[in-house]
Amino acid sequence: MPEIYLDNSATTKPYPEVTEKVVNMLTEVYGNPSSLHRLGVKSKFEIEKARQNIADALGVVSEEIYFTSGGTESDNLAIMGACLANSNRGKRIVTTVAEHAAVTKTIRDLKKQGWEVEYVSAPGGQLDMEAMERAIDEQTVLVSAMMVNNEIGCIFPINEIKTIIKRKRSPALLHCDAVQGFGKLPFTAASIGADLISISAHKIHGVKGAGALYVKKGVNMYTIMFGGGQERGLRSGTESSPLIAAFGEAARLTFANLRKDILHMTGLRDYCIRAIADKIPSAIINSNKQGAPHIVNFSLPGIKNETVVHYLDGKGIYISSGAACKSNHTRGPSVLESFGLSRALADSALRISFSPMNTKSDIDALIEALVEYCRVPSSSSHIII
Repeated sequence: MPEIYLDNSATTKPYPEVTEKVVNMLTEVYGNPSSLHRLGVKSKFEIEKARQNIADALGVVSEEIYFTSGGTESDNLAIMGACLANSNRGKRIVTTVAEHAAVTKTIRDLKKQGWEVEYVSAPGGQLDMEAMERAIDEQTVLVSAMMVNNEIGCIFPINEIKTIIKRKRSPALLHCDAVQGFGKLPFTAASIGADLISISAHKIHGVKGAGALYVKKGVNMYTIMFGGGQERGLRSGTESSPLIAAFGEAARLTFANLRKDILHMTGLRDYCIRAIADKIPSAIINSNKQGAPHIVNFSLPGIKNETVVHYLDGKGIYISSGAACKSNHTRGPSVLESFGLSRALADSALRISFSPMNTKSDIDALIEALVEYCRVPSSSSHIII
């Protein structure tokens, strides 16, 4: 049975060149990058080559890129590092209701330490920019907003947030969680105006366990990981040279084909939305064509999303449920509910996410399986009570 992978927002299949790079680093260039001998120097060279590839992708200089273990650590480091280093300017953070848990839980920890936090709403996936304007003031140290929401694919106007910060003469630094936007949207650090940008390798066909944080030159940061002083003192710990080198290779390949791949994924997204609307009239589309090119979120009212995921899994088709992550409060609304969906629609939401490796025939097979599932007589095993 052929497998159809449509869960690329969760993780992507590594490029063949990426897996080859990992094997080479593990078998031929396995030295500690801090060692002075030949194997150490070679390992360090591969890290710096990867740093340059990622810097080129973001339009920055390599010294502004710091490697981490992934998007979560990059978010943690950006928020904690910036807030702790600049608390003399104020103790106020502004963020959105739609952020990933790596952002919301880090900010929640700071709130417990006495920081004031303002959450800006995003009804229907549209960030309330008037509320953002009101929230940012002279006591705001950090504004953290994602580029692309990982559940429905809506895009937040990061550059407009930067404009507000400047207009209000706020000292706030701007952090952007670009984990879902990097390699999916054309942008540079300068074009969005962010001072801090979090990205992850395994979202662009790299390997899990590697990420990076862009820190604009001159931004004052506090380290949250102490040790041997690697990554110019900001992130200690022996660098995972195999994963970092693979990250650099994934970035090189992704951005060499970025324009073509964005067009391809946009075509798949639009084709998928049309097919769902045509073949499954009861479905409610939660994404729109103004969102990111790789995400389609929809609900099947009255049907538990988990049962659909398991059914498709049995047919070798892999998607995800769309309401798995909670947002700002442990017992509060899910991200989808914060966008205005009812609890029932959130519990029936499904996410399809594409990569350049997908085709229209993948979507055809998915839709056929969904139509088949929806024809099955209702039972207590998959109806939401």
